[in-house]
Amino acid sequence: MKKVTLLLAALLTTLFVGAQTEHFIDWSTGVGAAGTITIEVGDTVTWTWADALPHSVTSDGSATESFDSGIITGLGTTFSHTFTMPGTNPYGCDVHSGMTGTITVEQVAGVEDNFALSVHHFPNPVIEKLTVSSEYSFTAYEIYDILGKKVAAQNLEGTNVSIDMSQLKSGVYFVTVASNELQKTFKVVKK
Repeated sequence: MKKVTLLLAALLTTLFVGAQTEHFIDWSTGVGAAGTITIEVGDTVTWTWADALPHSVTSDGSATESFDSGIITGLGTTFSHTFTMPGTNPYGCDVHSGMTGTITVEQVAGVEDNFALSVHHFPNPVIEKLTVSSEYSFTAYEIYDILGKKVAAQNLEGTNVSIDMSQLKSGVYFVTVASNELQKTFKVVKK
């Protein structure tokens, strides 16, 4: 039941947090750096012709995704593409070689990813105290030896905590820190 609840929560978070964003680029000769942007997977880029000259929006052969507007003429004309894969997408105009840009697409990080990325620990190897910090408030930790046996556990409170490892024998341990339902495990060497 707990897995179903977590799956439902993740799905709802994706629906509400992962909403698509539309980005706009004025596409004309002299576009310059405005043609280069960074977006997230699922976002749409709309190029709007800002002059009456003929232009295209055409991906280079090295682009992660392929897209091509064809040659279009007309002030205010638009071309849109929704990016579905992380990567870099250099592109340009087939008519004007100086009109170029790059769309960099990044993977959307979920709450679990954000928690894992925010957890930092030091020193490693550790002699006595292991310091662990995060943007999230910790609620507990567990320490397991190399055989998977739990050797220590304690409730925590705060975003910067000190874990006493002085009583443990020298060796390799796996520390799991938690912030409510979120968890991250990392390896620590005890001297």
